[in-house]
Parts: sequence; structure tokens; C-alpha cells
Amino acid sequence: MSRSSQLHIVIPGICGPLAEIETLKSNPLIKAWVAVLSKAKKSVAPKSCNDIIASLFSMQSERDFPSAVLSLMASEHYDPSRFYIHADPVHLQADIDAAYLRSSDDLAIADEEATSLCETLGQHFEQDDLSFIVLDKDNWFISSKDKIKLQTTTLSDAVGRNVNFLLPKGEDGVRWRQCLTEAQMLLHTHEVNQQREDSGLMSINSLWLHGSGDLSDINKKAHSISSICSDQMMLKGLADFSQCDHLEVPASVDIYLNTLLTCPQSADHVLYLHDLEHLTNYTDTAPWLSALAKILDNWLYPLLHTANKNNIQVTLYPCDGKQYLFSRFDYLKLWRKPKLWQKHRLEDYISSF
Repeated sequence: MSRSSQLHIVIPGICGPLAEIETLKSNPLIKAWVAVLSKAKKSVAPKSCNDIIASLFSMQSERDFPSAVLSLMASEHYDPSRFYIHADPVHLQADIDAAYLRSSDDLAIADEEATSLCETLGQHFEQDDLSFIVLDKDNWFISSKDKIKLQTTTLSDAVGRNVNFLLPKGEDGVRWRQCLTEAQMLLHTHEVNQQREDSGLMSINSLWLHGSGDLSDINKKAHSISSICSDQMMLKGLADFSQCDHLEVPASVDIYLNTLLTCPQSADHVLYLHDLEHLTNYTDTAPWLSALAKILDNWLYPLLHTANKNNIQVTLYPCDGKQYLFSRFDYLKLWRKPKLWQKHRLEDYISSF
């Protein structure tokens, strides 16, 4: 008898962490969501989205997860003889003894601004045989002829944090931190930032370096994933590298379900939705709640209902150190109201900083 298909849903931010959760305790949307989570089997999982993806695809490496090279594999910029690292445009807000990071999601960068800044950076670092690549206005990369030996922190884990303790470390740490300092000086005096500041916009005053791993360092074992559905370039490249199907996130869950149900039985699939990840960084929870409602109503709840009918096992990864397994037996109790004696602590399911 063949085993049931499995759907791995990765949604960073669907369970926080938020700046505060006290005001959410009486929110009906959150109460319903916690009730659903409470009926699944909860277990430990990696906190990092990259570690979750690496686990699902049976990838092992002692160095950085190679998100930069995977992102570029799906583009015309990829050269297998070079090495790559993300150099994402960010704003650092200095405090007395700290520097807090704001990502490009808050910067409204124009295409021409990205091009101009990277041209200047590329000209300066050409002597070091480093070149800058603009995949799009929010995603920049550095290409190097030499291997990059670093341990870094992902951009999503750095947003809103004091980054003084999160800078690149490792064998090449001193060199790349020096490069970062030089880049900050160039960005500070660039006319693009002078114009942005005159217009009341936050400057693009730094880069965030991460994801420097090399594919040759990856110990890739056989995996069971048949398809991955995501709008992330890194996951599109991973699909090519892992030789599985890649699907863009469709306009509606019905389109995805139709694709899912026409696949062979016993297949494993990954769905990655990133809409909530950035919104956890705001002290105002209203934007996160609004986006959460859409994710639950338009995606997660329909997927759970359909998975129940078709005996598909679903595992949800909120990227917070936990995972939730919804098996066929769990579906039978999903929509039951809890007993009066059943108390679900919000803190057990939705986390805060």
C-alpha cells in the first residue's frame, strides 16, 4: 500500500514573532487560528527558513546556506566559475551603541537608484575582482573570483535587530567587514542618497552580506520532493539544482490544488509563502493581522480541507522552532469547538520578541 502524499507548507511569520501579543488575546481571528494549531501534532523544527529548506531537500553543509548562488542559478547572471554573496540594500539607523536594520521593503528603491549605486560600488571594488549584480532593485549580489569563507546571518533574521553582533564572521570575516565599511562610505556620499534625504526618504546607507555558501560544499542526498511552489528566486534555483518541478505561486489556491491533485500519489511537495515575514517587524500588529487573514482564508484553510478529503498529510513550518503536523485523524477534530476546560495559551503558538 502506497503512503499518502505530503505537503510541506513553509510560511515564515505566520506565528510571529511580534513586538507584543497581549492585545491579540481577545482577537477572534487569532483565537480561531490558535484553536486550529492546537489540534495538530506540535514538534521541534529549525528556526531558520534556510535550515528547514535544507532539511526538506536533504542538503548538508558546514558553511553558509548557498542562497546567493541558488538565487542566481535561475538568472542570466550565473557563472559557475564565480562565487556569490547577497549584498542587499538596507538602511542602518544608528543609536548610541547600536545600529538597527531596515530592509528594502521599507525603502521604496527605484530601479535607476539601484543601478546607479551598484555602478559606483562596482567601479570601486573592481580592483579586488569583485563585481556587483542587480537581480532586481531589492536584490543585489557580489560576485567574486575567490571562494567566500563566512558565517553570516540572513536578512530576515537581521531586520529590526541590532546588527553590531550579527556581522559576517569566519575565515574571511575581517576582509569582508572592511569591504562593508568601504561600501558604507561610498553610499553615504552618493548623490542618490543625498537626493533621497532631501526628499525625506531613508537613505540606502549600507549592504547586508549573507548567504555566501558554495554548492561544492553541499552534501546532497536523495530527497523525496517532487515540486516546490514559490515566488522566491532562491527556491527556483534550488528546484533546478535538486531536479524537481518549480511552480510560481498562482493567483488562487484553486489553481494550486488542481495541480497538486493531478500529481502522482505518494509525492511530496513544498509550498513557500513569504507575505508575512516582513510584517512581523512592525510594532503595529494591524498589517500582520490583515495579511494573516488573507493567508488563512485564501490558502491555508482551503489547503487543509482539501488535504483532509484526499488523505494528504500537511506539515506547517512557521520558522519559529516548531512544526505542526496535520494528519487525517487530526482533520476530524480540526473544526470542533474546544471543550470548556481546554485552555490554549496564546504564548504557546504566537511568539513575541
